[in-house]
Amino acid sequence: MTQQQQTINPVRVSVSVGLDQKRCFEVFTDEMTSWWPASHHIGEAPIDKIIIEPFVGGRWYTRHTDGSETSTGAVTSYDAPDHFTVTWQIGADWEFHEDFLTTIEVRFTATDDGRTLVELEHRGLEAYGDDAARMKETFEGPDAWGGMLTLYKNVAEAAG
Repeated sequence: MTQQQQTINPVRVSVSVGLDQKRCFEVFTDEMTSWWPASHHIGEAPIDKIIIEPFVGGRWYTRHTDGSETSTGAVTSYDAPDHFTVTWQIGADWEFHEDFLTTIEVRFTATDDGRTLVELEHRGLEAYGDDAARMKETFEGPDAWGGMLTLYKNVAEAAG
């Protein structure tokens, strides 16, 4: 992956969820398996559980039905129920790379109407080098972060 000098704007998406801030945070982090699309994984076997360990330095990984695990990144901040930040270490080849790094921050803001604004920002896309523009376009696509937040919202509101 060749580094480019250009700056790539972060991907930013948000959704308003009809639940309180604490419950929104729990569904997003503790119950990620319930809303993450089954087709979105890098392992050979289907997803069994997606885990974000709730502390700085914790792992973000997937356990698969065959017992194998694949890493996605690491927790760099964790302040429930306000926000958390994780690394996204999946390269343009859709494989985990220990030496590759972009960042995802998710913020949960209670609103006056009893809902929660959930904002996701994926930044550092310059790390993709020559693939940066293509990857930004991928992450902005309907099956990427925006579509996933819609899935999250629907599952969270149904779960209550």
